[in-house]
Amino acid sequence: MDQTEQLLFQLLDHLRAGKARGLDVPFERLGEAGPYRAASARYPLVPTDPLTPAYPGDPGQAAVLAGHLEERLSQAATAEARLNLLEYVGGFVAATDGQGREVGGASWFDQARLQLALDACGERVLVLRTDISGIQDFIYSAESEGALKSLRARSFYLELLAVHTLRQMLRLAGVTRANAAYIGGGGYQLYLPAAARDVVLASAQRFDDWLWEEHRGTLGFSVAVSEVSREEAQSGGAFQRTLSGELSRQKARRRQGRLADVFAGPVSPQERQAQERRLTEQLVVFGSRLPQATHIEVRPSQSAEGDGWIVLGDQAYRPFRQMTRGPLRPLPPERLALNRFDDLDAFPMLTGNYVTREDDLPAALRAQGDGAGVATHEQLAQLALGQPRLALFRCDADNMGSYFSGGIPGHNAVRHATLSRLMSLFFQGYVNAVCAQRDPLLPEVAQVERSPVREHGRYLNVIYSGGDDAVVVGAWNEVLTFAVDLRRAYRRFTAGNPELGLSGGAFIAKAKYPLRRMAERAHEAEQLAKQAAEGGLVVKDGFVPFLTMDTPADDPRAAVRWNVFAGLEQGQAEHTLQILAAFLRLSRSAASADGIELEVRRAFLWKLQAFAEREGDAWRLPLLHYALARATPPETHAAEWAALKRLLLRPETWPHLGHVLGFLHLARPVAQDRSSSERMEEA
Repeated sequence: MDQTEQLLFQLLDHLRAGKARGLDVPFERLGEAGPYRAASARYPLVPTDPLTPAYPGDPGQAAVLAGHLEERLSQAATAEARLNLLEYVGGFVAATDGQGREVGGASWFDQARLQLALDACGERVLVLRTDISGIQDFIYSAESEGALKSLRARSFYLELLAVHTLRQMLRLAGVTRANAAYIGGGGYQLYLPAAARDVVLASAQRFDDWLWEEHRGTLGFSVAVSEVSREEAQSGGAFQRTLSGELSRQKARRRQGRLADVFAGPVSPQERQAQERRLTEQLVVFGSRLPQATHIEVRPSQSAEGDGWIVLGDQAYRPFRQMTRGPLRPLPPERLALNRFDDLDAFPMLTGNYVTREDDLPAALRAQGDGAGVATHEQLAQLALGQPRLALFRCDADNMGSYFSGGIPGHNAVRHATLSRLMSLFFQGYVNAVCAQRDPLLPEVAQVERSPVREHGRYLNVIYSGGDDAVVVGAWNEVLTFAVDLRRAYRRFTAGNPELGLSGGAFIAKAKYPLRRMAERAHEAEQLAKQAAEGGLVVKDGFVPFLTMDTPADDPRAAVRWNVFAGLEQGQAEHTLQILAAFLRLSRSAASADGIELEVRRAFLWKLQAFAEREGDAWRLPLLHYALARATPPETHAAEWAALKRLLLRPETWPHLGHVLGFLHLARPVAQDRSSSERMEEA
């Protein structure tokens, strides 16, 4: 019986004895000083399923979990398979020490894998951290129609680069996946035997050389290492900051040794274009198969036959779907399992791979496409409420870098690993479940026909999600609803810690707007969201829902705290969505996905817009009274109109009006779109 098998039987005994508890939520303690205190909130005792979120307080039973483990024990024939089973069953079980006392902030799986990793290393441990450079340029340089159709595949390609090199490093060092401290955000960290230093660094250099040849300097592979004692590795101490600094320096000077390549024998623009075109064509085919894939097949590059393959050095990768009906195809001998741990013989790969396929679109739009692959930006924009606009949303978790570098009470490698794994589980796994939700933003907001495919929800595509950030693009109202859902899910997953924010911003434009510029403006919105203030102090956890081409990137009024916009706490004061609902009750007809038309003149809304923009102006309140006095009462909805007037006269409503009117402006039916001069005449 090897060590992984012993650990599995120890876990089984622990579950059978009825002493197992769910992992306490380490997020609840982030930012606290002193030793770690077990959090009051706990995750349920359930298997780790990246597509089924496990939230604190949900039910779970040790006996059921023990049954999952017993069923699969005989199937785990290798050390890697047993490690997968350990993560599947032990990811949400609280770790205990040698006396049976709860460790706190650490899962059974993470404690076990660190023990396995350090035992494989011995007394001297080489801590290796990597990062892929040039991610933004590689993804957002896609402007041709083919490149845009391969957008998700381009992002996945970068994730695949990291997994490819990680597996190669583990093989060269003679260790298992247990030695991977984390993977995500374009990089990873490994614990390796110190004796493997030369062989893994040589491999890293060869891979960087390959990237240079394949991508002409657009992408790079940087590595930093630090040799520490086993005790230092267990403490997860100062060497983490040393590694971060060294990796930053390596990235900054990664082209220094390439100057001769740059100036001797430059590649012609035609050669560059041909190289990019070949990769794009491969990614389009790869990406058309990716949305329904359950696995990625792995073969030696020389034996990759047929289409759909992506070649990385000496290995080739192709999406593979495990059928649940009809004749079953045998699984490839070597494979990556996408968002699952229950395929014990595969290497698990978490990825935010939710997209809208052309098959998911309503019939009229399906007829406009070629029937294959991912929905285009034009198709997504046509599914928007009212105005056919696209939104690109970017967000990241506030202050998480500082927490990882020392903000975890009782900081050690096990708690660090547990927290990192939970973040990856949320941003690379659970994000897919958030995308697949179908509830409207508000009951009064209509949605277009949903896909008949049960797993599909919002009409949007994930561009990237991993580490502690996410980027999605889609119909503007679908992206807005996703953003609210994601913030609520993150709050729930982190047990409502008010110190853990998620700042994000959306840029809204027509579908033909250049992708790179959209990404830049969304980044400006994200940075503006991080300036969200409360009581005159910057507190982050902000949201910029409606940044458009007409909005200055430095306008502080564009940002609002999430709690103010969507109401994250029970029993709080009215928030933006509640005030929007009051306007929507004046809708002229039954809810329609074509747009929202209110039973009031648009001139009244333009007057409200002028009022909202005159913050601090002495004429502001008279302007509001004038607008209300001149407004023509609706022929119907008399009670709703009276309630709205009362609401508008309350000063606490006024800060919300800009975002409410921004929503109504985008949600108006296309037929109501008028020129600026016509609006002025109407007003």
